[in-house]
Amino acid sequence: MPKPKAPLSQPPDGRSGVEEIKLMYDLMVAALQTDSTRVLTYRLPIANLLTSLGVKVAAHDMSHYSPGERMEASQKRDVAHSELLAGLLDKLKTVKEANGTRLFDHSTVVFGSNLSTVHNLTNCPTLIAGGGAGIKLGHHLVASKDTPLCNAWLTLLHGSGVNVERHGDSSGLLKELAA
Repeated sequence: MPKPKAPLSQPPDGRSGVEEIKLMYDLMVAALQTDSTRVLTYRLPIANLLTSLGVKVAAHDMSHYSPGERMEASQKRDVAHSELLAGLLDKLKTVKEANGTRLFDHSTVVFGSNLSTVHNLTNCPTLIAGGGAGIKLGHHLVASKDTPLCNAWLTLLHGSGVNVERHGDSSGLLKELAA
């Protein structure tokens, strides 16, 4: 059976920042919808995003979260990220599969950072959404101190049917995350 064609037209040149991210999210949804891929990774173009938001603070300087211009810039970036991510999740929820289910129900979306504030590698914020990896949706989970983030990745792998013993520095599954 031939794959369906992507429901997108040729984009105009010169997209940057917010528009660039929206376009990439549209392409990601189309790639999943057409079964062109089952795995996507996207590193957001933070410098372009900041420019499109009129932010003058450099991305690196924002990681040194302090009151004033840096904090305001960081908050503006975070609001933009949240709105863009919500748009992606909404699109995944509106796309219907051939069997009538939503693309969201068969996808796993992870959004996060490898850093917390001031280059700290602990307590990294991570959002996990979608029904593709058999996780509990709609709750806030705080893992116990010193729990490796790789435990979340290992849990997602198991929920996706990849039953490996470990991933990176994982020390076990996050049972609170699994449905």
